[in-house]
Amino acid sequence: MKTLVDWLLAQRFRPIVFAVAFAPLLPMLTTALLIVDSRVSGPNQALLRAVLGIAAVSVLAIVTNSSLYAVVGVASVAMLAGVAIGGVLRWAGHLALAFQATVLGCFAVTSGVLLFGPSSEELFAPLVEEVVDVLARGGAPNEQLEAMRSWSPVLLGVAAAAVFAQLVGALLIAQWALALAREEVSFGPEFRALKLGRVLGYPAMVLVSLGLVLDVGLVRNLTPLALFGFLFQGAAVMHAWSHAKQCCW
Repeated sequence: MKTLVDWLLAQRFRPIVFAVAFAPLLPMLTTALLIVDSRVSGPNQALLRAVLGIAAVSVLAIVTNSSLYAVVGVASVAMLAGVAIGGVLRWAGHLALAFQATVLGCFAVTSGVLLFGPSSEELFAPLVEEVVDVLARGGAPNEQLEAMRSWSPVLLGVAAAAVFAQLVGALLIAQWALALAREEVSFGPEFRALKLGRVLGYPAMVLVSLGLVLDVGLVRNLTPLALFGFLFQGAAVMHAWSHAKQCCW
């Protein structure tokens, strides 16, 4: 694996070529490659290559008669997010700070959409109705159909949490690859130190608590993000506990 990572980083054009190839089907790997590129070459160079990559994906989508807006949208989010996260990782020099910046960025974007953009129902109601129609034709009971419709107000938060999980997964893959290629980068100790911190941890805890008792759209849609943040922090705590136990033995 180290040989493969070294070969990938040996030429600056290789990460972006593979990022373009992975963009339609494996956007998380595309984000990871752009994080590596931004971390190694700097965000300015990585941004230029990301723009070229988005243009290449657009051409491929047109040639293959794919859904242009969907493919280019996914590729743009994956590449630009990779450049931003890699730039933070390069500036901070530590995985925990890059993780916290990713959490904060996802909270900010989701809150902005909820406060100033269309509601979750407006965004996902057509999709939910299509699913309901399919279930109805399959003979699903009315209770199941109503339960499906009840998810519409929180689907934006669920989608945001899914994107957040992909971004953090890409961050972990990128840091692991850099640790294989560069001796000054460590993965295990930095992953075990992964945490939300007081600035994010306390508000996230309050948010989750409010989400259990309040039926407010903003709170309910931000709660999945907070839960995923605690999930990654819990994985780091479990890894640290296991590592400490093995060292003691």
